[in-house]
Amino acid sequence: MKRELPAREKMTAAPCTPGHGPFERLFRLLCPVLLCAAALTSATADPLPQGKVPPGKTLMVIQPHHDDHTWQYGFGGLIAKMIDAGYQGIYVRVSNDEKDGGMRHGWGANDIANYEDTLVATKNLGIEEVISLNWRNDHMSSIPHIELRDQIVLLIRKRRPDVVMSYNPWGNYDRNPDHRKVAWAVGSAVWLSEFEGVRPDHAKLGLEPHRVPYKYYSYRNDYGRGYHPNTFYELTEGEVARKAKSYRLHRIRVSAGAGKRTRELLDARGLRVPELDGLSDEQTHVRMQEMFMYWISAKRGEENGVRYAEVFYFMDEWHGTPGLSDYILENAVER
Repeated sequence: MKRELPAREKMTAAPCTPGHGPFERLFRLLCPVLLCAAALTSATADPLPQGKVPPGKTLMVIQPHHDDHTWQYGFGGLIAKMIDAGYQGIYVRVSNDEKDGGMRHGWGANDIANYEDTLVATKNLGIEEVISLNWRNDHMSSIPHIELRDQIVLLIRKRRPDVVMSYNPWGNYDRNPDHRKVAWAVGSAVWLSEFEGVRPDHAKLGLEPHRVPYKYYSYRNDYGRGYHPNTFYELTEGEVARKAKSYRLHRIRVSAGAGKRTRELLDARGLRVPELDGLSDEQTHVRMQEMFMYWISAKRGEENGVRYAEVFYFMDEWHGTPGLSDYILENAVER
């Protein structure tokens, strides 16, 4: 039996109007209860260098869970931007997400429902293919690192991406064990996939070593030292809209109870948010989820001198040789 989740056709609300007052006011009011305000504090005070979409045709996003492609630490907006620039996207869901959804209908139903939502949410960003490795959610600590790493090496050599996105393999203090496990495996696999001596048996499958020239990493920065992004990407209104929709298309994120609690919290303070008037409890929570993506995108944009942005730790093909990288940046010119 599938768990009962909000029908997608019911998960609607009037179009958001980003950049206007209610967004900022709503989250200032609700952060103490519904969000972690520290999580929304940038790890850097000065504007970052602005990035450009690199040349290429294949984008591979490798993440632990069904909904890690879009959240407050990025990816969704840049994925949409790259797809619009001509990239073909592949989303690799490493876990089966069986723990995400409670136990009313069991782990199997959670896996199926979350996989279905992954297909819908990533397609909204322009990704046409989802690969699920189906490792058990929250049991990844027992997986041999080399086994998961080699699976990713195989995928990289088979699909030969120009861009890989994932959590930062060298980020600090993420409390989610699946995030840490997958990030470290991705970082290792991206590096090792270019060496002929690593898994030479892949040659029997017709798979040659492959070097991934561009890597985009992100991570939580709300506890411990977090991580320090080194670039920002400006997002358009349309990219933020797609990001916001993909964020809330995962039905596990939508809760009529959370919408009701929001109204109760506002009522207790003698406050109202006009954009929430006339909405059901479920629609209220949908709107809040979309507002969240607009708000954090605007916050990252303000920090970097644009309207909307996402930030990343970017590594190009010269990253491993910093002296050469600096020389190229200072001396290379366009043909």
